[in-house]
Amino acid sequence: MTATAPPHRAPDTTTTDTTTTAATTTAAIAEPGGKVVEMVTGPGGPEMLLGLRGAGTPYLRVPLRGLLTASAGRPWRIEPAEPGTVHLRRAAGAPAHGLAGGGTLVVTATAGALDARLELAFTPDGLLTLTTTWRNGSGEEVADVAAGLLLPLPADDAHVTMPGVLYNDNPSSDPSRKVPHIGYVCEEHRLPIPAVNAAWDDRYVSLFAHPEATRAEDGTVAYGSLGVVRAPGLTVAAMTGVIMFDGEPDVCYVSKAEVADRPVGYRDLAPGQTLTTHHTLDWGPVEPRGLGFRKLVHTKLYPDGGAAPLPVDEIVRLKTGAMDARWTGDGYLAYEGVRHGRPRSYLYGWTGQCMKLARCDALLGVQENRPERIERARRAADFYVEGSATPVRGLRSARYLVDDARWEMFRKDGADFVSSRAHGETIADLAALAAQFRDAGLEVPPEWEEAVEDAATLFWHTRLAEGVVPLGWTPLGSPITPMVSAAGIACVQAMLGAYRLSGERVWLLRAEEVLGRYHRLHAATFERPFAHATLDASGEDKEAGMYFFLAAHEMYRLTGRELYAQWAEVAADWLLTFVYVWSPEFGRGSTFERRGFKAYGWPSVSVQNHHLDVFFPTSELAEFGLTTGRPWYAERAGAILRAMGQGICTEPGDWGFEVPGEQGEGFFQTNWQRTGEANTWNPSWVIALPLYHALRMRKVT
Repeated sequence: MTATAPPHRAPDTTTTDTTTTAATTTAAIAEPGGKVVEMVTGPGGPEMLLGLRGAGTPYLRVPLRGLLTASAGRPWRIEPAEPGTVHLRRAAGAPAHGLAGGGTLVVTATAGALDARLELAFTPDGLLTLTTTWRNGSGEEVADVAAGLLLPLPADDAHVTMPGVLYNDNPSSDPSRKVPHIGYVCEEHRLPIPAVNAAWDDRYVSLFAHPEATRAEDGTVAYGSLGVVRAPGLTVAAMTGVIMFDGEPDVCYVSKAEVADRPVGYRDLAPGQTLTTHHTLDWGPVEPRGLGFRKLVHTKLYPDGGAAPLPVDEIVRLKTGAMDARWTGDGYLAYEGVRHGRPRSYLYGWTGQCMKLARCDALLGVQENRPERIERARRAADFYVEGSATPVRGLRSARYLVDDARWEMFRKDGADFVSSRAHGETIADLAALAAQFRDAGLEVPPEWEEAVEDAATLFWHTRLAEGVVPLGWTPLGSPITPMVSAAGIACVQAMLGAYRLSGERVWLLRAEEVLGRYHRLHAATFERPFAHATLDASGEDKEAGMYFFLAAHEMYRLTGRELYAQWAEVAADWLLTFVYVWSPEFGRGSTFERRGFKAYGWPSVSVQNHHLDVFFPTSELAEFGLTTGRPWYAERAGAILRAMGQGICTEPGDWGFEVPGEQGEGFFQTNWQRTGEANTWNPSWVIALPLYHALRMRKVT
């Protein structure tokens, strides 16, 4: 929040300065693409209209009283600023009358002792910049200032996206857990794309922030804030740093389902001191409205600037060493010994990824002509297939306790259960491993194919009434809950695996049927976005969308139908709302500040868990972009893989690990848990996912 110009601010080519009162004057600016901003008189005072030529009605009608807000004192409040004047500053060469093509609208307002000046101007690419300057015009200091912009929406049921934290009010989140809902204003650095998108009827509006760090004397860093409040209707709020949770000011979401009182973002202004913020506004048509989030992903406002500390081959070398350290003869340990106080175990799916590691060993064995790795992959798969079966055909345990020589299931609410996400993921990897063997001319044990088909049969025959796979099963093979979720989309991949291995078209048809049901429930309108794939959270999460993308992409590869490529593209865009397009600064002395950590390219996790991790379909996104003529997605995948090279232990003691190649599960880019630090919780998926994607991407990129 400084007085510097935003990245796309139009040059000041003023030749005319016309000043009249907003209550009696109409002024307007436009851009060649058709966007128009008009200042008009309204029944309750002057208003700002955002429109498109030929659209008939304006997209937004915003009273100037309340467009700006400022309060002094704690807790902060929404107090509408009183409008003053409207200036139309015309660009050089613009006509003296009519729409001022490259001009600037200047709105003034007052709120107590503060004066405000809002400048609106179009960029060459048709976006509207908003530069707001607040000034203490009194002779005394004004303490605890909270100021900002407000955009009231015309529909109380508008579909709102705040990347990484709020998706259509997070309708699938467990009501017993605290997660963001409408009435949420958060720090800009919590948002992978620092923006809010609202869509209703056939139109959308996106408000983007241009984050500028404010560094205190103690070295801590603060940013502005964004959110959606009820004031009293649904209103997008861009504030100078103050926050809100569930309608309560000064409440921060600090950890998994936990909040705390934390009055941050207040500013003290000395006499004559100013406070300036920069935002960009975009609007236009969208259909259906639930896909408004795609406008955020494809609006280019932030400069590329991620870290690339390790070449791909070095990531492969380090992660391979970490994988080798987890091998015990029959599988790969889920955790680094008993370092985290957990028994030595093999874990399949979710955090364990024992079968994904087998795929990595097989890929290395084929790529590097290392038959011992191929045999290790074979042994890992054999051990699973031979030992994990339960009395219910197709249902398998997900964990093997090495020192107890015993298989067990997951537990939920004190009872054993089999997760559809973890089971589907493991069976899909088993099918893919069998395909890898077949493609390399290696023998595929018939027991593997039988295990895949048995599981796929279970997935098909235990579907819910809505036609989708349940969240999980009891030990008797019945659904644990009738709740509809996206957790079981990984089971569609398993059905496609059964088709690839057997060639029986029935599996392709069944997979198409089930994926179509998931599309109608979650992806057609995103009224209820992807949710419930993680086992330690209960709400909207990146991993649920991952499996829809993977299944749709695989369906496209198998059928060549462009429809599935379109489904995959929409899902990819949804996933990319979780991926950082900018890099916040970190406090002085923090690990991230000392090591130059960049958040750009990192995926965040879920609406409940606001940190970064490496769980992402990186290589598949690259492959999708390259094979479908959508190279931008391959470019994004490359940036993601490069970012994930950060935090990898390169020598004993690095990042808190003794084994090179180890990496923490959580990187904390915001004040959710430990800002500017990484943890040392290292389940084996933190080895498996980066290694798998690096192995594939050094081949396809």
